[in-house]
Amino acid sequence: MSIVVFISDNDTETIAKVKAAGASHIGGQSLIESIQSGDLALNFDRALATPEMMPSLSKIARVLGPRGLMPNAKLNAIHSPDKIIDAVKAEAAGMVQFRTDKNGIIHAGIGKGSFKPEQLQDNIREFMNTIHIAKPESFGKGKKKGSKKGGSSVGNKNVKYYLKAHLTSAQSKGSINIDLRTVDVSPSC
Repeated sequence: MSIVVFISDNDTETIAKVKAAGASHIGGQSLIESIQSGDLALNFDRALATPEMMPSLSKIARVLGPRGLMPNAKLNAIHSPDKIIDAVKAEAAGMVQFRTDKNGIIHAGIGKGSFKPEQLQDNIREFMNTIHIAKPESFGKGKKKGSKKGGSSVGNKNVKYYLKAHLTSAQSKGSINIDLRTVDVSPSC
């Protein structure tokens, strides 16, 4: 995974630690200018930033935004200089970013077109295990914790937090239904 970090050019000590943690490109105004001029290809997967760099990033927001690369607080991509090293390590380790909509549908990237079927299946399994371990407070359509009609029951370890799964590419209209019986989603913890 290729990670870009926007941090003040003056913070050389943190820049060295961030580079050692696994970031591919690090910089402040110089990095912003190279993206603005087109010198740096936008072939990175994730962008992180420190809060003081956010006003400067407005210059390239129209370039980063449509590609989903603009750092924002909702995606946990803005960190203080002392915590950005840990964020880079977590991203380099393969932390999956996901979002939910108001209907409880979870959207997440689990692979790329170049992945083999086994790799996709491993990623699906790991993602579903993560959801199971997180133990969402409410899940499913109309199912609230502690409700009499099928909500999660305290102490029941076999509660499933997913009803259906679909696999689709980023730019296609159709999707493939995933048979959840073929994926071993038992938690590894």
